[in-house]
Amino acid sequence: MMLLYTLSGCTLDAGKVDIYNNNEKIAQDRDSYSYVGRNESGSKNEITVKYGKFSGSDTIWNIESEGQSEITIKYDSKVESGDFKGVLISPEKQVEDILVGTETGEKTIKLTEGKYRFKFVGNKAKGKIEISIETEEEEPVKIRKVDND
Repeated sequence: MMLLYTLSGCTLDAGKVDIYNNNEKIAQDRDSYSYVGRNESGSKNEITVKYGKFSGSDTIWNIESEGQSEITIKYDSKVESGDFKGVLISPEKQVEDILVGTETGEKTIKLTEGKYRFKFVGNKAKGKIEISIETEEEEPVKIRKVDND
């Protein structure tokens, strides 16, 4: 019985670890992820997440642009171990790395009409990220935070 449990524990991350370097899997509409410890605080457009042994891809925001517009993503990422990144997925399912590993900064991204997604992607990652997404008031953009409860 103990052997079965051990095998089950080994396969918990099996498919999720392979996601980190696979843009085709990252771009999928469906998420596949696991955390061993996750603590989130914040609001709709600004969050702080402390995570442990995170593997897979986890959608944080759905973004819908009704035309030519811009968003600004500000971040402070501290990765203690493993691999972690934040990516933006375009309506054409193109994956753009916004931040990788331990990094502080901001990026302004031009959007065209369509639905975008912002995801965290990890490979046995442990760390903390503070991140926000902003638009100008007149920008035709709707941002919806995805609840992972």
